[in-house]
Amino acid sequence: MGAPINGGSSASEVLASTSEALSSKERDQLRRARGTRLPVIVVVLSLALAILLPRVSERRIERLRNEINDVADPARLRIAQIQLAIARESSQRRGYLLARDEESERLFAESRTSRRKAEQALLADARRLDAPGSTRLAGAAIKIQLLDQGLDSLISSGGTESAAMLDEQRRRFTVIQTTADSLGATIDSAANARRADINDTEQAIAVITAALVLLGLGATFLVARLESRVRAQALRLDESERSLRASAREREQLLESEHAARHMAEQRRSQLERVTESRGRLLRGFTHDVKNPLGAADGYLALLEDGIVGQIEDRQRETIAKARRSIRHALELIGQLLDIARAESGRLPIHPEKTDVREQVREVADAFVPQAKAKGLALELKLASDAPIIDTDPIRLRQVVGNLVSNAIKYTPSGGHIAVNVEKCDGVEADREQVVIVVSDTGPGIPEDKLPVLFMEFTRFDPTAAEGTGIGLAISQKIAEALGGEITVESRVGMGSSFTLRLPSAHRHT
Repeated sequence: MGAPINGGSSASEVLASTSEALSSKERDQLRRARGTRLPVIVVVLSLALAILLPRVSERRIERLRNEINDVADPARLRIAQIQLAIARESSQRRGYLLARDEESERLFAESRTSRRKAEQALLADARRLDAPGSTRLAGAAIKIQLLDQGLDSLISSGGTESAAMLDEQRRRFTVIQTTADSLGATIDSAANARRADINDTEQAIAVITAALVLLGLGATFLVARLESRVRAQALRLDESERSLRASAREREQLLESEHAARHMAEQRRSQLERVTESRGRLLRGFTHDVKNPLGAADGYLALLEDGIVGQIEDRQRETIAKARRSIRHALELIGQLLDIARAESGRLPIHPEKTDVREQVREVADAFVPQAKAKGLALELKLASDAPIIDTDPIRLRQVVGNLVSNAIKYTPSGGHIAVNVEKCDGVEADREQVVIVVSDTGPGIPEDKLPVLFMEFTRFDPTAAEGTGIGLAISQKIAEALGGEITVESRVGMGSSFTLRLPSAHRHT
């Protein structure tokens, strides 16, 4: 008739058993709940392992990521610094030999000192990246140092600078550049190996965790069946057949609903974590893969601009200068994207110190005065005399205020007015002061329905109104949150906008 319940008992058997009293053996089994200990132990062990294994793997993954972000990426940047310094030294040395310009000689010495420091730091990074028992990367870094020493010995040997000696100097410059390129490729390989190790570890932990979850669910199901059997024996004392059937059906429905809800919640949580992690990996990978070739391209353009590879005309030099400005702008954009990725993962570097907000805001406003005048805008600055000295990161503070003032200048038409105010404000907590920085303008304003997405990346409501990428406000909000504050906005179409940055008097770690 009905579906089997209570560990395989049919409905007719349950009906017959309800009229019988519990035997002494059943009463003893009901009191002790015999047979449920082992499944419970399995459930506890499965949950414990499912919690501990990801934590253990997170340490390994964190170490590998730190080696990529804190060692491999800086090492690649130092290689670019060394290559750029070599290019500058070649130009400066040639300038000194041609004109005997002492300033060129001084700049050459400074570039050489900077390059040596970068080489020392590169050697330390290479040793950290080398596999245990291997000196491949460190050997390449030492080779660069030895080549550099040989070049310095040749340059400082004295005597007349002959054409042969100049050719030998250029050849050694080229050898150092080639060796640095080779080391950069090897460092990239080491970083990629660590990324592959991270992916393998994540996949292994995912498989093991899934197996533990399935084992725990199986044990839970067994516990549920045993509990159902014991409960059925207890219900036979006081309930009728109809009550027993109704309770069993209701309990099954509740269990199914609970399992479905938990499964859906777990799926959504896992999906959100994957999306967040994928976004972070995409941004970090993008900045790493794009920054290095752009830096190298800028170095080669510098060689062209300085005439190292041949004389160029003035119009060509102007074009090269424009290209280098575009590359620097791209590198700034990449840096902002990297800041967004770091902020989302909680790794945005913040260095709080005692900061006079008025002085920092004054410097930012003064820097934008020429730009405002060129556009025919009035830039007004008001600094409250009672604004306190706060504990924050002055560099990040200037970055946020600079973004707000830059946006105001971009979107305010000629003849408009921009005001930058610094005020003191009492915080929500009685013993906590705040500093409020308000940047307002008389621009076109922002529609009310667009305000909720204003601080999302790449959001631009009028792409033709001004240049920009749409990430300035996004990174500014994330920096403000990392500083323990927030940015709010008030705007009306046709009346302008007002952005308010609130910062606590003391930095709160987030």
